[in-house]
Amino acid sequence: MSKNRKADNILQALLAHRTIKEGAAAARVSERVIYDYLKDPAFDARYKSARDDIIRGVSNHLREQMNEAVDIIGGIMRNKKNRPNDRLAAAKSILELGDKYAISNNILERMENLEQALDDIE
Repeated sequence: MSKNRKADNILQALLAHRTIKEGAAAARVSERVIYDYLKDPAFDARYKSARDDIIRGVSNHLREQMNEAVDIIGGIMRNKKNRPNDRLAAAKSILELGDKYAISNNILERMENLEQALDDIE
């Protein structure tokens, strides 16, 4: 197997499995080989880029699902035919989700500001 093909095989195994050990087993190489590949800056950059692409895709899909979930909860809350306790539970869920979103958004914004400040210092 060529070095490029082996690297591709290892990359795919790492992306498809949760741990280095599982990735190594799937790629049929030792864990040491995986760690050696990860020390290579070019391979590591490819791995991180591919992993980030997957995370972005999952995040986008999750965001779409969350929008739908909030719409469903909102529908329960607004539907006068539902029991008052169900409507109240839905309203509480929306408030809790909104609060968590605001907190998370605030943390992300503050982190971005700190990162920018660090970049400005360098």
